[in-house]
Amino acid sequence: MRYFENTRINGHSHIALWIFVLWITVLGWLVAQFVITGPIDPILADSHPQLRQDLIQASLDAVTNANQLLLGLLILAFVGSTLLGVVFSLLALNAKAERKMGFSIVAALFITVSFVSLFGFLPMMSTAETTAVLNRVIASSPPSYALILLTFPTSLVLLYIGQKYVLKRTILSLHTAYRRYRWTRMIFAMVLTWLVLGGLSLILHLSGLKTLSFTFDPQRFFIYAAISAAFIPLQSATEEIFFRGFLNQAIESISRNKWIAFVITSLLFMCVHLANPEALAGADAGILPIVMSGYFFFGFAACLMLWIDDGLESAIGVHAANNMFAAIFVNYENSVLPTPSAFQIKASPVMDSVLTIIALGLIVILLFVFKSVGQTKLVAPAP
Repeated sequence: MRYFENTRINGHSHIALWIFVLWITVLGWLVAQFVITGPIDPILADSHPQLRQDLIQASLDAVTNANQLLLGLLILAFVGSTLLGVVFSLLALNAKAERKMGFSIVAALFITVSFVSLFGFLPMMSTAETTAVLNRVIASSPPSYALILLTFPTSLVLLYIGQKYVLKRTILSLHTAYRRYRWTRMIFAMVLTWLVLGGLSLILHLSGLKTLSFTFDPQRFFIYAAISAAFIPLQSATEEIFFRGFLNQAIESISRNKWIAFVITSLLFMCVHLANPEALAGADAGILPIVMSGYFFFGFAACLMLWIDDGLESAIGVHAANNMFAAIFVNYENSVLPTPSAFQIKASPVMDSVLTIIALGLIVILLFVFKSVGQTKLVAPAP
């Protein structure tokens, strides 16, 4: 694949640099969460005061019910190791050759502690109750919904900075192996996905396997549809650029095997969705592996799209179209995006997992068959 070949040929691929860029990207995402969602509190105070109180109470309960000593130690370790990691990383980047290795090792140790402590305390502060209240916020407050979606693209800022100034590669090389981003290919993938999902929904409804309920509410539908159309592509693109782009390039450059990278990034993609409402419901019902398999197969199918296209254009298009289809056209009960879609369908974890595999398989096959659509001959040459 030229997409991975360019990574090996151009820029820096030392494991410490990949980890450093990953680390600052995660920190950027955390900062974006606080900065971008900050206005949600006054928005709810004006429009939904009781919902604001419920959100505050759910957050306080999550902290109160956690192991206070462990939570405090993890937060302290995260803050301290993060500050020290930044200091020694800057020293390593600017040090002379004889001191660079020493500073790099110390920075790596603090970065490791920062990662471990971060992924230790975050789950302690997110419970089923906080997730349920947050879903009510999304369903009740369109401005809050927009702000939550905006936290995704904002977190890309540090990833792009790391790509250009730390890894010494172009930002375009994170998206595609071609000389320019193929917008036509992305749009084609979006339309293809809508046709497949719409066709399957119609077949399910007509066959009686899954009945669509008409839930169109014009007072709420159009504002949510506009927000979804504007910001969901940015949210979906962020996930693809991070998982199928950056992480795939990093793991493939270390393992020298794209299939190892595809499996690992698909597993990571699955894991970050463990706090979704359907995952929590699946855990309660004892069918969590079945529920989460859909996320793994979605991630792996997106990796196959990357393999077919030598770029992220199709994967971004499919991901954005899938999320927009759910948010605007056919949503399901207890969805992570509880938007007022035109139709609603009941969730059925086992059947939904099978249908996900069928839909993704069909989309991947069609993208392969119509591989020439939206393609160009402007592949970046190897030096």
